[in-house]
Amino acid sequence: APCYPSPSCSSPSEISEAMGADAPAKAETLQFSTADVIEKLRSPQFIVFTVLWLVVTIVLATLKVDNLWHILTLIAWLLIGPCNIATNAKTFFKADIDDRATDSSSMFVLGSSAMMSWVFAKSINNASVLSAKYGIVGGFGYCAWYLSFVGSSVVIYRLRLKGYFSLPHMIFDRYGRWAQLLYCMANFYRLYTEVWSNTMTVSDFYGSRVESDKDYDRDWWTSNLLGLSIPLAYVFMGGMKSSIVSDAVQGTFTIAFLFIVLIYMTVMKDDNKYLNKHLEDNYVGSSWEVYNPVPSRAMLSLDGGMDLLAGGAVQGLLSYPFFDPVLTDRAFLTDPRTMARSFMIGGTFAGFIILCFGFLGIYGSMLGNCVNDGVCPESDLNGAILADVKAGKPFAVAKTMGETVLFLTAFIMILSSISTLDSTFTSTAKLLGPDMSGLWSWLNDIVTGKVSIRASTRGESIQKYMPLAMSEATDRHVWVGRLGMILMALIGTLPIMECPTQLSATTISGTVVMGLGAPIYMIGLLPDSWLWTRGTKRPLAFCTSFIFCAMMGICYQVRYSTKDCDGNLKYSYANVDFTPLTIGGGSYGMFLGTNVAGAMVSLVCWALFAKLDFCLFNEIPTLAEVNAAAAAKVKIYVADDQGAVSLIDAPGPAGESPASPGEIELLVSGSQL
Repeated sequence: APCYPSPSCSSPSEISEAMGADAPAKAETLQFSTADVIEKLRSPQFIVFTVLWLVVTIVLATLKVDNLWHILTLIAWLLIGPCNIATNAKTFFKADIDDRATDSSSMFVLGSSAMMSWVFAKSINNASVLSAKYGIVGGFGYCAWYLSFVGSSVVIYRLRLKGYFSLPHMIFDRYGRWAQLLYCMANFYRLYTEVWSNTMTVSDFYGSRVESDKDYDRDWWTSNLLGLSIPLAYVFMGGMKSSIVSDAVQGTFTIAFLFIVLIYMTVMKDDNKYLNKHLEDNYVGSSWEVYNPVPSRAMLSLDGGMDLLAGGAVQGLLSYPFFDPVLTDRAFLTDPRTMARSFMIGGTFAGFIILCFGFLGIYGSMLGNCVNDGVCPESDLNGAILADVKAGKPFAVAKTMGETVLFLTAFIMILSSISTLDSTFTSTAKLLGPDMSGLWSWLNDIVTGKVSIRASTRGESIQKYMPLAMSEATDRHVWVGRLGMILMALIGTLPIMECPTQLSATTISGTVVMGLGAPIYMIGLLPDSWLWTRGTKRPLAFCTSFIFCAMMGICYQVRYSTKDCDGNLKYSYANVDFTPLTIGGGSYGMFLGTNVAGAMVSLVCWALFAKLDFCLFNEIPTLAEVNAAAAAKVKIYVADDQGAVSLIDAPGPAGESPASPGEIELLVSGSQL
């Protein structure tokens, strides 16, 4: 077995000598320079797109349309105009970032991209609405899902040191092709929910629902399709590089505009004497952190929103991070330590931004209750609907503060939506391209009769059916990915017909995939010496965990969360009862109990089938599989005499050679299988 980082390993100098290698070559990084920017601004593509944008802007001004439409045209000009077309797979899938990149530029770019990819438009909406319902506890409750940055960075850091280049690679290596297929299906479902949940949030700024025919008006649908087409256009051209570069631009605008909105909102609140008097007389106080929308309900109680926080933390740490390819795809860029640092910093900023939007909901609840009680005049609503202001809906609350704040808030929401959508499309391209490349080959060979279902990943063909590293992707995978983007855009819009809610895209989808947790984090956190031999596959350790928890999540969703367009449960008659799992008496008590139970079921299922080596469907490795697993070198960090740290392949024992059939027989009969 390779030498793991421990006192028994060789020294850095001995490792370098054993490997017969010089100092590692300088890693490629994603660099930006003034010359590059000037070159883009002078390109024919940018000039033509600028002229087109000016013409459209003039036409819109002539027609005297709402100023919000200028946001979409401006964003399209900023992001599509200077976008380069990716001409190779490395640019399209890896953004030209090397796996060994350790420089500050790569850390900043990856951190800002990870941050913006999780500042969802739906998250802004949810944080605001929950803060209006629970006060600041609601904002922290939604931020609990941002612990996913901690969970993913720690586990994937360990997996990368074990030689894995993606989560599908690890799942295929440990659990086999059926487990990988289930995982890819779960990822596809996740990406599918991101499309409709983010475009719906943006469309609410432009149009509304027509109750007479249970549909949305023309402006709503127009903005929905434009908000979908803009990110699709520039990531179709540039792939991951376009997504990462645009994230840096979007992050700058988001932080700047959010800062302005918060200052303006604070000034308006402090200047409203009626509002402050109402808060002092009827609530604990007028400050943001002590405001409780329901004074009779303790803030730091399960009824006061702590059940939501606890449930979000369970998902965020144990399962949700591995369910989001937008996050995990970026975790395999740059050097592992650089990635972990980028994720910790980017995740902290992302959570802080979402928490700040919670103050928007708190202000809406304050003002809405004041107007509802007859203390504040209705003119304070500035034309906004009282029920929406009380509920903390960002559009309505921003409208109470005037056209400027409404414009800035809409700009932030649209930027965050487009940022999330471009990441969704790039992850779709990687999922259907390199990640599922081996599955497509396997299905093709089954259909053509070249292999049987059971023997399709055995023997010398093992490499053919494995997931593909991004560094090995070809132009064919790029075009498969681009077609996948278009497919996702089309089918991701269909659920809007069923009137789903944005919050359900987080709480329910996360509940369905509780079973992803243990099969992934246990492989990452436990040393390989505690696990079965690499190359051996134990599919039931993954499949039972995933399927049992998915059944729990689907039953929970069907019975308690699937609603019609009027907000009524569609399947209230279903004979499913999760009441015994409820923890506390709060609104999210059943959600918390279901997720705690799911996390326990996942761990028990994994432990049971991971421990037993005689289970049905376990695959004893062939010679080719043992050698293929051995080729995935364990990584270690070493330092030279000057203290410079490098990541290298850990050397095996001297004179190490491929396993022989006799050695395989010994492995099969040994306790490590």
